[in-house]
Amino acid sequence: MNSVELGEVRNSFETLEEKYEVIMYGSQVEGGSRPSSDVDIAVITRKVSKEENVKIQEELLGILPLKYDIRVFELYPIYIQMSIIENYKVVFGDPLEISEYFYQYRKKWDDCKHRILSNQFLSYKERLSLI
Repeated sequence: MNSVELGEVRNSFETLEEKYEVIMYGSQVEGGSRPSSDVDIAVITRKVSKEENVKIQEELLGILPLKYDIRVFELYPIYIQMSIIENYKVVFGDPLEISEYFYQYRKKWDDCKHRILSNQFLSYKERLSLI
């Protein structure tokens, strides 16, 4: 993604700049986007309460054009959070502080990844063969 496009994203999300940290991830960051690709955005609230994060998510829906897929980072399952953490660009916020915040998610992933990955199968046949 070039700086003009990142600037466009910053302009679209400037109302969130004072409240939250915002990152971009997905095909726009990885370089595999097509003209019809949406822009994946995660808003970092730093809130522990699921109810608060759901309320924020509801407030965010519909305030921006449909080309933006905007979600609260804390509401994603851990394996998606890790996918985001592996490749993102900061739209708003201090990159170092965001990286430090992500440390707790990296640690959580290290603690549980063996259980998650050991339960992934290539097919139903493979899964049934273990029964």
